[in-house]
Amino acid sequence: MNRFDQAATLRAKMKKRQRDLPIVFEQKAKTLAVISGKGGVGKSNITLNMALALQDKGKKVLLIDLDIGMGNIDILMGNSSSATIIDVLTERKPFMQSISTGPKGLRYISGGTGLDVMFQLDQEKWPFFANELSHALSQFDYVLFDMGAGLSKDQLPFILSAEDILIITTPEPTAIMDAYSAVKHLALTGNQLSMKVAVNRCRGQKEGLDAFTRLSRTIQMFLGEAVQFAGSVPDDVIVSEAVVEQVPFLLKSPQAKASRSVRLLADALFEREETRHKEEKQTFIEKLSSFLMRRA
Repeated sequence: MNRFDQAATLRAKMKKRQRDLPIVFEQKAKTLAVISGKGGVGKSNITLNMALALQDKGKKVLLIDLDIGMGNIDILMGNSSSATIIDVLTERKPFMQSISTGPKGLRYISGGTGLDVMFQLDQEKWPFFANELSHALSQFDYVLFDMGAGLSKDQLPFILSAEDILIITTPEPTAIMDAYSAVKHLALTGNQLSMKVAVNRCRGQKEGLDAFTRLSRTIQMFLGEAVQFAGSVPDDVIVSEAVVEQVPFLLKSPQAKASRSVRLLADALFEREETRHKEEKQTFIEKLSSFLMRRA
């Protein structure tokens, strides 16, 4: 190939990349990815009730269920959705038209159900999805991503692009080990991350703090990483009752111990970090685009 052919090929590649780059709207929303090392630790329930706690403060909140094909946000709030994130990915349905309204006017996008659906953003789907998501990030104060259990390669770029990562665990040794494994996986990416830990189903504040201390020391010793303590949520009977009734526990019993704790958790994660959010140099979409382009 001569140099003229090489130049033409390079120009064609540059034009294609420019077409593939998303239109980045000015980001308003602070972003949080909520993860867990394994399922069954109450991740989705905590995320939903934190979103409602922020909504109570008059904030515009969007909850996105990215546990695609196995989403349970609908079930937890006793709601049904006419559209899901799957429609955005596969049917190119506008993002804002795929948003449903839950209790107290909470806006959310369901992850949908059906194990045959895989979460994949290829070069064809990416520009449309990115433009739609970027627009949504300009319309809300907070966007919470409820990630699937574990860290799949398709979900990892979303986690790494969020301003903060919240790891949900419980005091059980197996849950602590799974949380450690999740942090190790994230640390191996080599990215500078803001990781926080919330301990769910504690018999008291001391148990939650002790569980975090064990996890934090192990992470520091073997990974050289630092994680922050976001707070704990007690093992409150009202939570299991609310799940059975398909009502968020914050609404079923606003003054329950779990409800008060989740409000404090939301405050610790969001209200006290407004200054750092304003200083972010890259938007969520810019970081996400960078990860996906690198992988392509």
